Amino acid sequence: MRVGIAQISSKLGNIQENLRKHASFIEEAKSKSVDLLVFPELSLTGYNLKDLYFELSKESTEALNYLSSTYKDIHMLVGFIYEPRIGLYYNSAAILGEGKVKQIYQKIYLPTYGLFEEGRYFTEVNQEYFYILKTVSVNGINVAAIICEDAWHPEPAELLARIGADLILIPASSPARNFYNLVNGKPPISLTWEAILKTRAVENTSYIVFANRVGPEDEEFFWGGSMIVSPEGEVVASAKVNEEDFITYDLDLTSIKRARRFSSFKKHVRDIHRRLLEL
Repeated sequence: MRVGIAQISSKLGNIQENLRKHASFIEEAKSKSVDLLVFPELSLTGYNLKDLYFELSKESTEALNYLSSTYKDIHMLVGFIYEPRIGLYYNSAAILGEGKVKQIYQKIYLPTYGLFEEGRYFTEVNQEYFYILKTVSVNGINVAAIICEDAWHPEPAELLARIGADLILIPASSPARNFYNLVNGKPPISLTWEAILKTRAVENTSYIVFANRVGPEDEEFFWGGSMIVSPEGEVVASAKVNEEDFITYDLDLTSIKRARRFSSFKKHVRDIHRRLLEL
């Protein structure tokens, strides 16, 4: 399976402009025989929404449905605002394919610290959500997703791996800091992300696709640097920093087999999780 990452700069609140950009990258992906194209977090709306989430929910869903019905011959992950009940809004990502919305993933950990304010505007998922999670089959590969901050915690990726995910998608909107202390031309946060992604890949013996947005938005600047990490912890593809980019990679299924042969992934000590429930 060929995976593509569309590292784009979304315009805050301008869904029609963002939709046109999605269409352009989808056409490029199709020309390169991409089976699964991954866009960043909240790719249709922009990230720093604040009260805009209320105004953009319906339009973002309409844009999502347009992409689903128009591009039936490619699978993709798109970020949008999900309103399953009146007045409840979720930071979400949907996997589209074959003319359908195949699965919607809701962000579990809403960062509300420093510059982040998601907990003020978006709804936290309840426990019932975890019972409806599922993977999506794309060319025989089981695919699932978590969103940005979720990757900073081990449980969401582990849950998806335990229910069958061989490929975990992580759309993100990670802003950059400390541009005066670059490491090999990259902001320091890139090193933290790389360490996290390698850890999630190795501990779950799954491919990880990190699609980070890029470009300015209000007072923030998103650094890009999207990457794909193999189940053996190797960065096998990476995008540019600080500019839009498009990358592809052909998954090597033998990497998953090797990782699962030489790891303890098959061993799952449930008593540890039962103890965590008591805390």
